[in-house]
Amino acid sequence: MDALGSLVDVHGKVTGNRRGRQRATEHLNLACFVSLAAEFQGFCRDLHDDAASEIAYSLAPFNGPQIPVVLNALVRARKLDTGNAGPGNLGNDFAILGMTLWSDIYARYPASGSKWNVVLQSLNTVRNGVAHSDAAKLEEARRANPLTLATFKRWKSTVNVATSGIDTVVEAYLTQLTGRNPWI
Repeated sequence: MDALGSLVDVHGKVTGNRRGRQRATEHLNLACFVSLAAEFQGFCRDLHDDAASEIAYSLAPFNGPQIPVVLNALVRARKLDTGNAGPGNLGNDFAILGMTLWSDIYARYPASGSKWNVVLQSLNTVRNGVAHSDAAKLEEARRANPLTLATFKRWKSTVNVATSGIDTVVEAYLTQLTGRNPWI
């Protein structure tokens, strides 16, 4: 997530690290949110690729020639390739792998799972507002949270913890499914 750090550094240079509302930073703040959404989506797509590969290659001793067919089937209709990494799309894509992603997250992280869901939904509302030049979506996002550097930093922290948690849940599922730890 070096790109995110560089955006925060630029933000500090523009503002002189002063707090408060600074009109010149509004679009820079929005760029931070969009970049965070993009980084998270890339993580989720990579994790889904790794999980699909682990499932397909776990069949190798029995069905080696069919592995490419199985792998293609597991990633072909993936929402992460055409939509956002919002909670619904994540749940849908990992369901293709046989997972109940959000149920598993809530079971393992009862105090955090719902917070992750809300932050991811909010992040994608901002992302869609910016990417589609949708003033109504941006206003919806602003009513819920100020789109400031402080909110970005808070959401980035939450997303960082969520990525670790999601990775742990996927790892546990794959270990149970395949009988081996996938990340070793």
